[in-house]
Amino acid sequence: MQAQQDTEIKFGKATPRRRTLLAERLSALGIPEEEMTPNVRLVISALLEKMDDVNRDLSRTKENLAEIERLVDVDCIAPIANRRAFMRRLSWAITMHERYGHPSTILYFDLNDFKAINDTHGHAAGDLAIIHVSQILSTVMRESDFLARIGGDEFAVIMYYANEESAKIRGMTIAEKLDSTPFNFNGSQLFVSAAYGYYLVRSGDDAESALASADMSMYVDKRRNKGVLAKA
Repeated sequence: MQAQQDTEIKFGKATPRRRTLLAERLSALGIPEEEMTPNVRLVISALLEKMDDVNRDLSRTKENLAEIERLVDVDCIAPIANRRAFMRRLSWAITMHERYGHPSTILYFDLNDFKAINDTHGHAAGDLAIIHVSQILSTVMRESDFLARIGGDEFAVIMYYANEESAKIRGMTIAEKLDSTPFNFNGSQLFVSAAYGYYLVRSGDDAESALASADMSMYVDKRRNKGVLAKA
């Protein structure tokens, strides 16, 4: 009797629900009923409860790790993906093209004179400009597209199942929308524009080289636009 009381003090008395679950588990384990003394039941019940606690802790840990992984892939200013997530997706897109011939095109944006916004209005205005551009991009993108900020004032989109002509049209649409859509900062209407380029991924590309090719296409567009402005 004293041993049983000591065991109950150590492990606690099982609730009716716990006893039912214990009976089901013991039955599944195939432990003979005659071996189920009160002390053995209490000990096994306590062990099973500890196992349940461990499983719950593992489940919470997995959820926390998943949340950390999600946060690591999110940009620090805009509510979109960052470069890390973009490069992983781009590598996957290249693999899909090489294995199955699925086309993907990178659409690359670089904001014009972004430094002037920071210098004139402060970094708070610059951050708001980044958020503004990300919102414009998000509203124009297809649901299947993958958008990310890949640098200070640089954005990129993976357009799955899209060729360069489709990316060119989309880039033009976005550039025009940016030109005509201001954002408000401390009562002032500020505008931000962007140059854009595009690149159709090819077999043999890696993520870095493909992104560099899209960047070069954007640079050509930026130089061309500066030339037009200089002539004007």
